[in-house]
Amino acid sequence: MTAAMRILLLEDNPFDAELIQHALAQSELEAEVHHVDNGGAFVAALQEYRPQIVLSDFSLPEYDGFEALKETKGFDASLPFILVTGAIGEEASVKILKRGADDYVLKDRLARLPGAIERALKDAEFQRQLSISEERYRLLMESSHYGI
Repeated sequence: MTAAMRILLLEDNPFDAELIQHALAQSELEAEVHHVDNGGAFVAALQEYRPQIVLSDFSLPEYDGFEALKETKGFDASLPFILVTGAIGEEASVKILKRGADDYVLKDRLARLPGAIERALKDAEFQRQLSISEERYRLLMESSHYGI
């Protein structure tokens, strides 16, 4: 039996957090969700909980999705980040995706969330494997006695 995936959920609305957790429970994902509701608890949870993926609301009191994304990527640039929000404009969604978010899911379309999580995790694993392969190739070329 495999261990449950560790999900860090940043959501200030307890009702929305419950809906998100319910949507995950209804899926086939084996997930353990650690819920925090503010920026300070989020930063601490990144260090202590060591999530495999981050789900974040966009608009929180005194904190927002951009700050959560920046903190996540500063902690681990390869850590998948999905924005789960009630409403986000086109400009803001494009901006957060350009800054490194893997996806965003609207709260009224939570059925999309498990698939978005699976894709983000597969993409992160692909990038990790690609980095390993590129490093091996670089080392091979540096140690080669022949010019290419």
